[in-house]
Amino acid sequence: MKKSAYVSDLRIAIFGKNPNEKTTLSNFITAKRDGSLPRTPKQCVHAEGEWRKKPFTILKTADVFSLPLERVRLEIKKCVVQCSPGPNVLLLLVNPSDFTEQDRQQIKFFMNFFGPDAFKYAMVIITQNCGLGNPSVNQLIQDCKQRQHIMDWDEDDFPEYDHQELMEKMENIVDENRGQYLVYTEDTGPMGAPECTKPALNLVLFGRHGGWKTSASNALLGERKFGPHVESSECVKRQGEVCGRRVTLVELPALSGKPQEARKKEALESISLCDP
Repeated sequence: MKKSAYVSDLRIAIFGKNPNEKTTLSNFITAKRDGSLPRTPKQCVHAEGEWRKKPFTILKTADVFSLPLERVRLEIKKCVVQCSPGPNVLLLLVNPSDFTEQDRQQIKFFMNFFGPDAFKYAMVIITQNCGLGNPSVNQLIQDCKQRQHIMDWDEDDFPEYDHQELMEKMENIVDENRGQYLVYTEDTGPMGAPECTKPALNLVLFGRHGGWKTSASNALLGERKFGPHVESSECVKRQGEVCGRRVTLVELPALSGKPQEARKKEALESISLCDP
């Protein structure tokens, strides 16, 4: 459901599976380069900024892809409250290399809580510049009326013109919807909750050698990726669908030689990424 509003400020909600990418996009939009926005996957994070002398609000949502139904309802309600009176731009972060049809169905499901016109306010943010050969990604872009923005996440910094282009695309969404915005609705329509034929499987990979862990992840997810391995100092979350079962893999960084508190912190992070 949507209501009329005669304000032009941006109220942006970011949805996606990868908390680090959501943080990067949030900091990019708010022009923060220090990574100061917390990387907390289990709760909403609110920030504010200014664009062309107009204030805007941005909300990095929790990982609604891995939450049970009632938690999804709660997070959508939080989204509306923290973007009061309601968000007028929804950014859907998508990595084509691991985006599945089940992911698209989950997006359709939680978008229903915003009402039947939710996709009129949505834009797909492509987080990996590897082409659009993924049919589920292409269909999601069609759902969003061809609104998309591709960002090269391999670059150390994003150019200023990229920031301006993204902000103008979001302003266009607000203009096209004549200042209207989205609110929470209890009626999810005939779609109902997405069905999962098999229970989800959450795995945590331990080990010193990052390349071996990545190779194991690729084998378990049925992916074939080539090129040099890049060591990560943080937990890396990957998801996919294997034989009708949703699989979440978390690669822990090497814990050998780290103090006990650091090992405990990494273990807790891996648990949060495997919610519940």
